[in-house]
Amino acid sequence: MGYTINQVAQLAGVTIRTLRYYDKIGLLTPSTRTEAGYRIYSQENVERLQQILFFRELDFPLAKIIEILNNPAFDRQDALKMQAEYLERKAQRYLKLSQLAKETLRNLEGGNKMEKEDMFKGFDYGKMMEGQKQYEDEVKERWGNTKAYKTSMAKTAKYTKEDWERINSAQMQNLKDLYNLYNAKVPHDDPRVQEVVDRSRRFISDNFYECSLEIWSGLGKMYVSDKRFTAYYDKFAPGLAAYYNDAIQHYCINKA
Repeated sequence: MGYTINQVAQLAGVTIRTLRYYDKIGLLTPSTRTEAGYRIYSQENVERLQQILFFRELDFPLAKIIEILNNPAFDRQDALKMQAEYLERKAQRYLKLSQLAKETLRNLEGGNKMEKEDMFKGFDYGKMMEGQKQYEDEVKERWGNTKAYKTSMAKTAKYTKEDWERINSAQMQNLKDLYNLYNAKVPHDDPRVQEVVDRSRRFISDNFYECSLEIWSGLGKMYVSDKRFTAYYDKFAPGLAAYYNDAIQHYCINKA
């Protein structure tokens, strides 16, 4: 029994574009193709897709998922046990956040003011800081002697929990705006996209270090040359990293 790409997309709730991208990078290759070149997926392909989606829900980058699934020692049962455990933890965290949002809404509707500490009791500050430090050693090795790195370290050393929450919120808003424009197929040189790029550059300058055009161009190129950064952006939408880099390079050329 085989499934067409349309059937698999509908079954899994993903886009055809995503499936084609997974095939392109070798993450999910259909078992056969028709004489006309149409993809046909097997039951094993569908099971692999389920694994892919479980790992994506756990924020695994695509490159890491390929590595895991292609490992001869990979065991689907062991993976499912691990995924169930971690997804349960994630569900509990989101439940706490949902309850916090409802409690905040009740206070807002009732005209009551929540205590400052209660407003953030569901957020995982440790997880936020863990993400901030994820590549710290590598960053220090590559740019430790630069003025930008030293400025960034001096600034961030003074940041409080509230500062990081504000920074994270602004960063995610920029990413959301970029994603919406990309999803709407707005060209990377469109003024709306360029406004997001300009805002993102100013975000770095305001919160970390002076982001020159040279640095900004280099960051954009890193988003497509470093698989980890590519995986981060492409987890929101396949091709988003390349789109962002194109927009950044256009911005830098026109600002020079």
